[in-house]
Amino acid sequence: MMKPLNTFGSFVLFGIPATWFLLLTRLFLPYLSSLGLHPALSWFITGLAVFVPLFVAAITFTFREGFKTKHTVYARLRLNKLSRSDWRFVIFGTISAFILSGFIMIAATLLMRHFGLPPLKTSPDFLQFEPLTGSQRWLLLVWLVMFFFNIFGEELLWRGYILPRQEIAFGTHAWAFNSFLWLMFHLCFGFDLMVMLLPIMVILPYVVHITRNTTVGILIHALYNGPVFILVATGVIG
Repeated sequence: MMKPLNTFGSFVLFGIPATWFLLLTRLFLPYLSSLGLHPALSWFITGLAVFVPLFVAAITFTFREGFKTKHTVYARLRLNKLSRSDWRFVIFGTISAFILSGFIMIAATLLMRHFGLPPLKTSPDFLQFEPLTGSQRWLLLVWLVMFFFNIFGEELLWRGYILPRQEIAFGTHAWAFNSFLWLMFHLCFGFDLMVMLLPIMVILPYVVHITRNTTVGILIHALYNGPVFILVATGVIG
């Protein structure tokens, strides 16, 4: 049976993974790099250590609520087929997130030029590496596994499991609280990148709340993250 998730419970369910994420990026990832691993591989392994537990937690918590068959698990996590309206939300949400992120970049550039503010650092140190070339591109296979758990781990836990319980507790404002906590999960990325991520952090939880469909969030998250990373990692864009 699904129960409401109060403020304290919400902070716990987001805060523990956020702390784990921070510790891994500050301690575990540098250790992997010190072993001579490629910086990208160090990040992919660290990412797996972050996102696989999220995936496992979402399924485990769902089972503990008594949802144990494929049909009931899908229903509880709101993994629904996409309607025509859902597809419109996917397209609109993804495009809006990209456009608004672009506006933030433009605004940051103007502030830098006219007021001398420092440029936005769009990637934390642990995500900076040279484009993959030649045989290094096999690392993208490792990225693909991490990418799966990144998208499904976050969306199943944050939106599939947690958001419906928050909706019982907070009603129509639940998505905003979910959005704020999701942003806090990314504290390890630093202030600049969190500013860049604001559009997707606001749009995605809202759209999932409106559609009552976690599948919508999975697609928006994947479309926003995946293609851009591939283009950057392969040197197509800088």
